[in-house]
Amino acid sequence: MTEQAHPGLEPMKPETCVWCGRPPVASYEISMHGELTCAGHGVAERCGLCTRPKPPGPGWSRFSGSGVRCPTCAADAVDTQERARRYIPRVREQLTALGIELDQRVRVRLVEAIHLPDGTAATGLTQECEQSRTVAGIEVVRGLTSVHFGATVAHEIGHAWLIQRGAPITGPVLLEGVCEVFASAWLKRQPGRLPAALREAMAANPDNVYGTGYRLVRAAVERSGIRAVLQELCRSGRLP
Repeated sequence: MTEQAHPGLEPMKPETCVWCGRPPVASYEISMHGELTCAGHGVAERCGLCTRPKPPGPGWSRFSGSGVRCPTCAADAVDTQERARRYIPRVREQLTALGIELDQRVRVRLVEAIHLPDGTAATGLTQECEQSRTVAGIEVVRGLTSVHFGATVAHEIGHAWLIQRGAPITGPVLLEGVCEVFASAWLKRQPGRLPAALREAMAANPDNVYGTGYRLVRAAVERSGIRAVLQELCRSGRLP
């Protein structure tokens, strides 16, 4: 039997397909939640958060413009500002434990995807004021799972932290790369299959900015340590 899974994750034993309800009889794939789908069903659309193939019929919802979201991701969605407020302190506390603490608190606000700039690849945005080293706020796409939401907040807090320290990073590759490392470090502290799957996806991301930047900064961290990397980025805008 051929199994398609996310690299680096322990494969699950074949159980039942979430599409047809039967044990897979040939190859199958596994979503980031660990849900099985027979490969023979074909794929027209996928969940924009966990990659699970969408079967015909109801039960799925629209997400982030033209995308779709599976019932598992929808059940854990951060859809309201009240729910977001429950998760933000935990993200801040865990980043503080990693040495990433903002000098001034920054408000995190949920927005619809259409409010982010055209071409924005991420699920969040940090707004920098015209005044140097000041952050106006962080915007995060409404409807992410709590794990996606936490990783996005960690990434954007990374942007805010670099802005507040006046880090002279000029290129997007290093800038997004270091913030992806912050997100990955936060994910590493979370239990369950989804955080591990997201970290594997980040490591394999083919994007020339986010994926390349993450691998570049992560390699520097492995060589020199996170403290030395952050000190040099804040001092010169370059990796040690």
